[in-house]
Amino acid sequence: MTLGDATVVEEIVRDGCYVSDFQFDPPDLAALAGRVDDLSFVDLLDVGPGTGFGTTTPEPTPPDARHLDIVADATDQTGLTTLMLPGVAGQSEVDLIASYEDAFDLVRVGVDADDPHAARPLLRELADLDVRTSLNLLKTYLISPSEAVDAAHFGVEHGAEVVYVVDSAGGFTPEDVGTYVTSMIDTGAAVGYHGHDNIGFGLANAATAIDCGASYVDASLQGIGRSAGNTQTELLCGRYASDVSRADWRRLRDLEDLVESVYPGESGVAVDDVLYGLAGFHSSFSDQLRALAAEYDASFTDLLVFAAKHDCSTVDDVRRTYEPGRQESAPVQPDAAERSTN
Repeated sequence: MTLGDATVVEEIVRDGCYVSDFQFDPPDLAALAGRVDDLSFVDLLDVGPGTGFGTTTPEPTPPDARHLDIVADATDQTGLTTLMLPGVAGQSEVDLIASYEDAFDLVRVGVDADDPHAARPLLRELADLDVRTSLNLLKTYLISPSEAVDAAHFGVEHGAEVVYVVDSAGGFTPEDVGTYVTSMIDTGAAVGYHGHDNIGFGLANAATAIDCGASYVDASLQGIGRSAGNTQTELLCGRYASDVSRADWRRLRDLEDLVESVYPGESGVAVDDVLYGLAGFHSSFSDQLRALAAEYDASFTDLLVFAAKHDCSTVDDVRRTYEPGRQESAPVQPDAAERSTN
């Protein structure tokens, strides 16, 4: 399985900010958005406070208009998305989105899955905007797959082009995800999946959703998000994306420091450890590989990426095949991830 044409939605801003009570220093927010924008495999960045624009408790910093101004200015290649909740967002928030309409690719209206009709007013107000809308069925597990299909049809009838399966509690198994996504594929809308990792199935659930035809999948750098966090971006894209370049891996490694400064004490699987797994390269070889990187005047990360791409499971393998000074832009291919570790 690969990500293929699935749209990768990065959650480090909106879902991530649950761990900081919706507080960002503006320079940190700009830096996060700008650095995500540099990642070639991320398609959309989810912005706003966790419960969406219009939130007053806790009061977000920076305020909504300033937040949007910062992220819109910091992003160029990556489209924006956001979540709007009935009772939190209203006409003024729709007007705010409209003022940044060119930056948005998707606006998601979130309602409890057992009350899809609550989305009607916001879907109606968003209908005049030139932006795709989604009906996000929060706590999708509250309803059966057949009821989810009915809710999806309601969303489509009221203008939604996307419907989302949302595992808000992080308790789904891959079988659960497969059942819901497969049931909703024939509703006439694209299907998205947003999951959490409370029982350790975050990555497997996201992969299953894509395998069953989901067009959107949400993930967060270092897995940072509400509760146990989200599917980790570095794992999802390292394992399944075909377009993670050497430059992307360097950016991801550099992002670890920024994410740690924005969300102190929060972390997932380190980028180096992801690369060890992809390469089938035991971490006990790291000192030898660092010495080789110094000898070649090369980046340690670059050599790890090279090992993953070229099936090098030892430092001797790297030494035999690596050409110092050679520039490679080709990504680590997903089939490299199929190898077992030593």
